Formats: sequence, C-alpha cells, structure tokens
Amino acid sequence: MQYEIARYKEEQASVWDTFLDETVNGTFLQSRRFLSYHPVGRFEDCSLMIYDAKGNLAGLCPGAAQVRDGKRIFVSHPGSTFGGLLVPPKHYKAEKILAMLEALEGAWAGEGFEAADLRITPSIFAQQADDLMEYALVYRGWREDVELNLSIDYDNYREPVEFNFSQGKRSECHKAKRLGMYGRPLASREELVSFYEILCKNLAKYDASPVHTIEELQDFAEARLQNECEFFGVFLPQATGERMLAGGMMFYFDSVHVAHTQYLAAVTDYASYSPMTFLCAYLIETMRKRGYKRMTFGISTEQRGKVLNRGLTSSKEAFGSRHSVNRKFWKDL
Repeated sequence: MQYEIARYKEEQASVWDTFLDETVNGTFLQSRRFLSYHPVGRFEDCSLMIYDAKGNLAGLCPGAAQVRDGKRIFVSHPGSTFGGLLVPPKHYKAEKILAMLEALEGAWAGEGFEAADLRITPSIFAQQADDLMEYALVYRGWREDVELNLSIDYDNYREPVEFNFSQGKRSECHKAKRLGMYGRPLASREELVSFYEILCKNLAKYDASPVHTIEELQDFAEARLQNECEFFGVFLPQATGERMLAGGMMFYFDSVHVAHTQYLAAVTDYASYSPMTFLCAYLIETMRKRGYKRMTFGISTEQRGKVLNRGLTSSKEAFGSRHSVNRKFWKDL
C-alpha cells in the first residue's frame, strides 16, 4: 500500500477544510479557516496532503518548519494546540496508518528535515480514540511524551455541581455568592478588552503574554469562530455599576460535545473574594446546562510533561476533575 505526499497550497484551503470535516480526529483548530488568522510569515507552513494510489485525498498533516539546536524539524502546526496525522474513517486502519507514516517520514527526510515532532489529537477531542495512532507511532520507533490533562466528565458528575467540589472550593463559592458575584457572557468589545487586560496582568507575573492579540480575539468572537468560541465574565455589583473580577474564553468542539477552557484569568486585588473559583464553578454549571459531555481545563504540565504543576493540578482536581493524557511524539529522521 503506497501513498503520495504533496505540499499544501493556499488555493487548496476549501478542499482542506471540506476533507477535514470528514476525518475522525480533526477539529476546527486544524482548519484553514482557523489557521489563516496568523499573519503571513509568522510560521513556515509545511503542511502536507496525502493521496492514495488512485489520487484521492486520504489524509492531512498540518505542520510547519522549525529549527531547534541547529536541526530543521517538522512540527505539528504551531498555530494549533494539537493535530498530527488526520484521516477519515475508511483510512483509520492499522495497515493504512502505518503506510501513511512511512510515506510521511520519507517525504520529510526528502525535504531535508532531520526530525519530526507530532502532537496527536487527544481522544477527548476525537471521534475515535487515539489508541491506533499511538500504537502506529510507537511501532515505527517514535518516542512518546505524555502530558496530564484534567476535565469535568458530566456522565460521572453529581448535581448540583458543588457536590463534586472539595470543601474548600464549596466554601469559596458560597462566599462569592453572598458577596453578590455573578457570571454571564461578555456582551461588548469593551468587556472583551477588559478581560484581555486582566489576562495580560495575570500572565505578566510569569513574564508571559497571551498567545493571541486582542484584535485576534475580537476576530474570533465576531467573525472567524462565532460558533466555536465564547467569552465569559464574573462580575461584582458596585455603586457605579459592575466590576469584572474574572473572565474566561471557551472553545466548543460540538461534534464530540466538549467545551474547553482556553484562557482563565482573575483580578489579583480581589483574590480574597475567590473570583477564579466562582468563574470555574459558573462555567462548569453553564456547560452542563448546555448539554456538553465534558469540559476540559487543559494540561497541568510543562516541558512536554516532565514537570507537573502540582498546585494547578490540585486546584483543578478540587472541582471533581478526571484525568486523561495528551501525547506528543518525536522521531529523528
């Protein structure tokens, strides 16, 4: 079984996105509609399209070129959280996946790449579990790194949601409610800017900044991702109106009924009011009411899973979260 590999071209965007919708492990994060928000030149896009012997499109591999330690490396597209080899149901078979990986490795080597680094779609976000993809990569000699992810599993979650929280989290939520705190979707550009300012201040403590600019978030909310993202805030009533104490950005993966927290941030001056705890509780309840099966908090690890952020992990666990893993794979070519 042989496959041919070809470089993705910008004029193939609609073909790419149409095919992506047919895959078992692709999401809007790998669509050209999403990835095209990056300005030209931010990445050296080296995405690949895989064709079977009859010339039919059989798979996608979004990616870019990077140089690390003097090596030219093919990496899963930096503009997306994950996304390795993406295939439709009829090609998600052991023999076919192995053949595609062999063809990809040959194509990368032929283009001068010295290694490849893939972040495969976690099972939570895929219509089929990633077990076959994981096995095929290990079978072909790829090295694996594992990151810890935490999420709310509503099928195994009691009602009301506070019954799943630790005693400490329940107490913080009750205190926030007594203070009059409430949550709602953000309703204007001005509120989105206020949330972004809170987010920037939070990240500045770690000498970091948001991956996205405020203009990009506005584009997501108003045009590009109208159906896939939403912004929320937690507010405290005051004599002059209301004060935003915390905010969050949600991504929606409706095909698998999963909501994902992309950004969460709170005003540090009001830490004693526990706005972050109240925000998380509000989002958990809101996503439950909307019928999602899971709400993910994302990973709690650093350096490809080698460092566990124990405080962050414990905080997420205190909401009654369950554990899963995200997998990254590396191979020298």
